[in-house]
Amino acid sequence: MSSGSPASDRPVLAGPPSGMGAADQELLRIATDVLDRRYRTGVHEVAAALRLADGSAVTGLHVEASAGRASVCAESAALSAAVVAGSPVVSVVGVLRRPGGTMHLIEPCGVCAELLGDHAPDARVWVAVGNGFGPVGVAELLPFRRRRSARAAAGAVTAPAGTPPGSATPPGSATPPGSATPPGSATPEV
Repeated sequence: MSSGSPASDRPVLAGPPSGMGAADQELLRIATDVLDRRYRTGVHEVAAALRLADGSAVTGLHVEASAGRASVCAESAALSAAVVAGSPVVSVVGVLRRPGGTMHLIEPCGVCAELLGDHAPDARVWVAVGNGFGPVGVAELLPFRRRRSARAAAGAVTAPAGTPPGSATPPGSATPPGSATPPGSATPEV
């Protein structure tokens, strides 16, 4: 494909990126293997592999639906498997295969970044950085992500690193600490 085509908007993955450690290289191999086995153009184009704190790995596969909103992202599917396994996520690798056959590391979409922020805030994620690849913290994916204070106060969602105990919002946010809506109350949408 020509360098000006929309399909060339991210660097091509031609093997493990420089600086990727052995454990994350294994995740890359696992995600790539899932795509090798299950790839279907327009239906299954992304696979994700997550390393858990206990050393195990879980996978997910993008499942496209005819009604787009019903589609399931690979990262969401893998995160669900991680929650079932019961061990914290430490690393995330997502791989995209374009219809022309090129492979690319792909960052989680906004919805998946929100889910990872809620359930794997301390994990690292491999993403395209300039013309190469590198790991970033989950918190860096959505630096100004929205918080739902009632859920955090009820313990349904873990506050991100750096949030003071008892506070449903990070320091410097518009909602003062301790003003979380009590569990069972309506949470106003912002």
